Amino acid sequence: MALVFILAGYAAFNHLSGVSAHEGHKNGHAPASAKRLRNPVPHTTQNVENGKALFEQNCAVCHGADGKGTEYNNRAKIKVPDLSSHYVMNLTDGEIYYVITNGIKTSGMPAFKLKTSDRERWQAVHYVKHFSMTGEDNAAMTSEADGAKKQEVTLRFKPMVGERAFACGESYEDIGSTHSRITPTDFRLYINNVRLVDAHGMETPLALEQDGKWQFENVALLDFENGAGPCANGTPATRDFIKGTAPAGNYTGIKFSVGVPFNLNHADPAKQPSPLNLTQMFWVWNAGYKFARIEIKSTGMPQGWFLHLGSTGCKPNTTRQTIPTACDFPNRPEISFDHFNADQDAVILDLRKLFAGANVDSNQPKTAEGCMSGQSDADCAAMFANLGLPFAGKPAGGQNFFSVEKGRAAASLGKAPGARK
Repeated sequence: MALVFILAGYAAFNHLSGVSAHEGHKNGHAPASAKRLRNPVPHTTQNVENGKALFEQNCAVCHGADGKGTEYNNRAKIKVPDLSSHYVMNLTDGEIYYVITNGIKTSGMPAFKLKTSDRERWQAVHYVKHFSMTGEDNAAMTSEADGAKKQEVTLRFKPMVGERAFACGESYEDIGSTHSRITPTDFRLYINNVRLVDAHGMETPLALEQDGKWQFENVALLDFENGAGPCANGTPATRDFIKGTAPAGNYTGIKFSVGVPFNLNHADPAKQPSPLNLTQMFWVWNAGYKFARIEIKSTGMPQGWFLHLGSTGCKPNTTRQTIPTACDFPNRPEISFDHFNADQDAVILDLRKLFAGANVDSNQPKTAEGCMSGQSDADCAAMFANLGLPFAGKPAGGQNFFSVEKGRAAASLGKAPGARK
C-alpha cells in the first residue's frame, strides 16, 4: 500500500500548487465527491488495529511509528507530511481514501486499488486519522463505533419491457427502431459500488452481505433469466435484489455503477469466488467480464442479437490473457437517483428503453451479432446513449435504462418464489 508515498505526494503537490484538497479535482487532487464519501468501516478497536498493522508494514519506514516522519525528512528531498498535523486532521476520510486508492499521476504516486481491498484502505484511513486525534477523542470515537447501530438495506430491482413485467422466453412487440418482435434469452448484469445518499449529499457505501453466491466484496450479480426454454443457456435460480448493511441513518437517494470494478475485472474466473466465477459472464483476461449480458431473438435476427457490455481498449493487449493496466473505454455506467426510499421503492430496468433507437433486426457487416461494446460497432450507438455512455466521440448524456418505481408495492420484490435468497 505504501501510504507514505501517496500522502507525501498529496501534501507536496498541494503545497506546490497552493490549492486546497477541498477545492475540487485540480492537478490530480481528490475530487469534491470524495469529500462527501463516508467511511463505511466503523472506527472500532479491531479496525484501528488492522489499520495500524497495515501502516507499520508499509508506511512506518518513512513516517515513523509516531507518524511525524522526522528521520525520513532529515534525509529526503521530498518531505512527508506530519500525520498529526492540522493539515491531515482537516482532510476527510473520503479524501484520504481517494488518494490511497487512486494515487496521483503527476507526482508519480501509484494507485493501490489493485493491491489492497476496499476494507483495508478504509481501515488504514482510521489509523492515519488517529495520529491527529487526542487519546480521549480516539477512545471516545472507538467506543461510540463499537456500540453503533447498523441497519439492513435491501435494494430491489424490477426488470420490465415497457408496461409488461420481464419474463425470460416470452415475446414482446414494438422494440427498437424497426418495432420488432423480440424474445429475450438472457438478462444478467453486475452492479458495484452501491452508495446510500442522505439529504445533505453525503454518500455511505453499502457493505454488501458476503453470501458466497450473489455478492462478493462490493460487487453483486442481478440475474433475471431462469435457465428454461429459450433461456436454457442460463441458470434456474434468479436474483432481483442487493442486500447489505449501513450505519443507521436517514438515506434519501442511491448511487451505483454497472459492471465489475477494475481491481476485480481482469483475473482468472476459475479462481474467483461466486458470482465472479461464471464463465458465461467473462470474455478474456484483457477485456474482463461482461458487465451486462442481454440477449434476444428478433424478427430479423432469429438466431440471436446480443448486447455484451464490458470494457474495451484495455492496454497492454499483447495477448488475450495479458492483464491490463488501464482501459480506454471503461464502460461502467454511473446511476444516481436523488429520491429513493429503499423500504418502498424499486429500481426499474426497462429493455424497451434500452433498445430504443436500435435496429435489432440487422447487424453491421463483419461484426458479431449485435453490440460487443466496440467503439466502431454502430450497432452499439443507441444502447450506449440509453446507458449514458460516450460512444464514437459523442459525449455521454443522461441514461434512460434505469428509473425508479415509487411505493410500497415494490417492497414485495426479492420475495417471489424461486428468487435466490
